[in-house]
Amino acid sequence: MTKAIVLCADDYALSTSVSRAILDLATHTRISALSCMTASPHWPEHGPWLEQVRELVDIGLHITLVDETPLTAMPNMAPDGRLPDIATLIRKSFLGQLDLDEIEGEIAAQMTAFRKVMGYSPQHLDGHLHTHVLPGIRDIVSRVANEINPRPWVRNISDKVSAILKRGVAVPKATFLSALGKGFAYGPNAPSFSMNDGFSGIYGLSPSDGDYSALFEHFVATTAKRHVILCHPGLTDDAVDHADVRGGEYAFLKSSAFLAMLARHDLRVGRFAETMSSQVAS
Repeated sequence: MTKAIVLCADDYALSTSVSRAILDLATHTRISALSCMTASPHWPEHGPWLEQVRELVDIGLHITLVDETPLTAMPNMAPDGRLPDIATLIRKSFLGQLDLDEIEGEIAAQMTAFRKVMGYSPQHLDGHLHTHVLPGIRDIVSRVANEINPRPWVRNISDKVSAILKRGVAVPKATFLSALGKGFAYGPNAPSFSMNDGFSGIYGLSPSDGDYSALFEHFVATTAKRHVILCHPGLTDDAVDHADVRGGEYAFLKSSAFLAMLARHDLRVGRFAETMSSQVAS
């Protein structure tokens, strides 16, 4: 018996190399979900490529509220035409200084861009650098998710401390993100839509973290019933941040070693709906 886990590739449409790598992995069923950056200028071209994998993976919206150029005018959040860095956004969210009307308008525009290209609503939602769980923003994301029919699943970045410690990878970072996500997943206004109950794949995105295959062994060391693993595949010949690390992820996920590792742990890559049962026949 094998257990289905969701392996989700983020940043589709960030660059041609990233999109091509993710599309290749989806075509060969090495991933089971992908998240699209519809604010990217590449989106109108790269989005239609996904038609060939529509029946193979969950295709979602990667809400982008940091570092990139927004689709809408945001004079308060992006006065120079560029969204703030993640540290600034986190600080403003906890200080109650976000312009939530601007953010809601930008999320709506990114949603419209998804639907315009794909012809349907996203099957899941998450945030670039996990910004969908921040105070203020998470309420908007919850409303958006509840308005989509059929209802999407939404990424929960919170996990048990015991699981994070057992994996032993980027423990401070993973613990911080888990704490950040608890208010979204388990707070008094916790959403009613489907979410994963386990999350891994967090590391420093640096070559100093070591070989990705060794890291991935830790990511699958302990998995929840509805488990999501995050990945960022790409190609090394790219100008985007962390291109060398993205290339290493892509190479491993394409390899036979990846399939062998899943088999050793009695796991297989599956879409979110397949995780709703704790076990499936192999």
